[in-house]
Amino acid sequence: MIIGIPKETKLGEKRVALTPDHVSLLAKAGHTVFIEKNAGKGCKFSNRAYEKMGAIISDDVYDSEMIIRVKEPPLHTIKKNQIIMGYLHIEKGQNQSLLKKFLEENTTSYAYEEIRDENQERLVNLGVEAGIVGMYEGLRLYGKVLKKHGFEDRFKELKPIRRHFCVEKLYEALSKANLHNGINIYILGKGRVSSGSQKVLKYASIKPNVLCRDKTVFIDQYLSKADIIVNSVDWYPDEPRIITKDMLKLMKKTAVIIDISCDENGAIESCIPTTWQKPTYVFNGITHSCIDNLPSAIPRDASAHLSEMIIPHVLKVANGKGLETSLMTKNGIFEYARKKRILEQFEKEFLTAEEGV
Repeated sequence: MIIGIPKETKLGEKRVALTPDHVSLLAKAGHTVFIEKNAGKGCKFSNRAYEKMGAIISDDVYDSEMIIRVKEPPLHTIKKNQIIMGYLHIEKGQNQSLLKKFLEENTTSYAYEEIRDENQERLVNLGVEAGIVGMYEGLRLYGKVLKKHGFEDRFKELKPIRRHFCVEKLYEALSKANLHNGINIYILGKGRVSSGSQKVLKYASIKPNVLCRDKTVFIDQYLSKADIIVNSVDWYPDEPRIITKDMLKLMKKTAVIIDISCDENGAIESCIPTTWQKPTYVFNGITHSCIDNLPSAIPRDASAHLSEMIIPHVLKVANGKGLETSLMTKNGIFEYARKKRILEQFEKEFLTAEEGV
């Protein structure tokens, strides 16, 4: 297989899909790996490091049979009959133009976010990293909002997260900072994203309020007290929203919402995905931040972890075996949706038969 690893094109995205060590596994398996020049520069993996592991540095990798990347590809780079792996975000209908392009170009696409085990647990997940970055930047944003409303910025000691580059330096900065407590932070959910957010607060000596999914139905009881709401819930379109647009009127004007899950009009109905260049917006008087590629702020840590998680699946696809759980499109068919409908029909028939018994 001829495999291409491009330099990421999303603004502010510094990650790379595979580290030099994991590229060597593809080369040893007999595959030809092209790395776009300086693809690893943002996380300090040099071109020479990739060459030593058997890769070929190229100015253009998009003609490869198989593309391995971090985020979704620009539409103009997609070639006929390619295999593409990445965080695609099309399973809920989030990116209709990308889905349409995949179907038109007969793309075989695999989404990291839907690689699951037999218990439907995600096997590729940068939730911890997203939680760390989202919570750290959430503290900084809250301080700025306080200052805007004439109060003291409690978190002015914290530098922008990209200056730390890695998690260890970030934790060290939090431990040394003289942060003011007395802040009410509500974290929605108890998964990986939540645990990452809680780690940040532990080093900042701030105790959060963690609301498990079943407790979020009572969110209206907490909104008036909340300074920061952090959404880390894994939400699907058939589920009820946790915070509606109308509920925002219950919140303080100095409060902020950090939606790390970042489902547009999702669990937080007012969520609109944002970027590192324009990270915030105000809706109904409440400041929101919904950056959809948070782990890119700690690129080396995030790239190393992502590479470790995806390499066995990349090898499997490159060797011609395919992945069932994460297959999005193939042969011009939206396979994920088709199989979802088949499963729903099976469950419906099974439950009807059970009721008859």
